[in-house]
Amino acid sequence: MTELELVASGGIDPRNLNRSDYANSLAAEALRVGLLTEDDMARIRGDMMNALAEVIGYATEGKSASVLTSTAEKLAQSLLFNISTCLLAEPSPEKAATLLRDRRMSELYAKGYQINKKRHDEAKRLWARVRYTRLENGGAAYDKTIDVYFRRYLSSYDARTGAHDKIYLSLPACGIRGAFHIDGAVRVLEKLAAINAGKRDEGVIEGSQPIPAFYEERKEPNS
Repeated sequence: MTELELVASGGIDPRNLNRSDYANSLAAEALRVGLLTEDDMARIRGDMMNALAEVIGYATEGKSASVLTSTAEKLAQSLLFNISTCLLAEPSPEKAATLLRDRRMSELYAKGYQINKKRHDEAKRLWARVRYTRLENGGAAYDKTIDVYFRRYLSSYDARTGAHDKIYLSLPACGIRGAFHIDGAVRVLEKLAAINAGKRDEGVIEGSQPIPAFYEERKEPNS
């Protein structure tokens, strides 16, 4: 079934879904087409707050039920990112909407966390491979990407409390540029491993958003 046929049949319109904010955009679209009701939305919002309280408990090791506003915002982003990861793993938006309607948010968060934790483990495995098969003439930017940017990102990444964290990369010689979530980081490392193995790839991997123009300059003094 094509997208237009899906829309015509009264289903979810994929054009109204935003992968960068999948849980919220899916809920809004499911409400629009009648897969969710206002009562469902109210339950989801309340359950989201309960799930956030659980994440705060993880982050504080159960020592506090309150955190700074900035910390709460970060934990809420991680919660939504893990839930979105879980929903995106479903074979269709309609099935994902059914999960939103029928499952607890803490369950969706836990499933998304497991997916992103596995991605983190895979990224660390690939990073070790890339480090030990590196090009001898890759250049300063190539070496810094491997030794500084990936080391910092992978050592600090926590799929439970910072699943949405990104790595910012600019390596035009390898066709890599932008801000990457953990799934994108895996794709970048796979590309670098292939390049190191002598496999030519003319493709370009763009991150989920452009890298800030001043990013490298701003990061340079701390390298």
